[in-house]
Amino acid sequence: MQVFLALVGGAIVLGTVVILVRISIKALGTPADRAAGNQMLQQTAALLGGRYVDRREMAWHRRPAQYGVVEGELDGMSYQLYLMPWNAEDCGGAAMLAIAPWTGQPVSQMTGIRVFTPSETFHWPDRADPAVLADYVRQAIAITITGGRPPSLP
Repeated sequence: MQVFLALVGGAIVLGTVVILVRISIKALGTPADRAAGNQMLQQTAALLGGRYVDRREMAWHRRPAQYGVVEGELDGMSYQLYLMPWNAEDCGGAAMLAIAPWTGQPVSQMTGIRVFTPSETFHWPDRADPAVLADYVRQAIAITITGGRPPSLP
């Protein structure tokens, strides 16, 4: 009887591990999805005059989950633009914009403004237009310079 329970318990653990591994792989997205997201970010970087950084170029502890990052400076304000994975809890498919706290400072994890694109403005992949995303970044930085808070997900 104990051998049977051990086998059943082992089968349950093995089944759980297999399911979790498959979900983890699916969360990374397909290679085609990652390529499309990175291409959209590259186009956005070109429109903004920023620099696209592939996730593999970043240190492992700063690396985003799926896509690269757009880094740049507009009107003296440094920014970073991330595309959030579809399975992110509250902001799946949105773009996250991190703006430095003041002119001339680098973007930091601890300071600055972080906003997520409203669903009506941009959502990956169904409303993923690089021109619209670039325009959102320009408007958000202009609003930040004037002391306001850019529109974001609630």
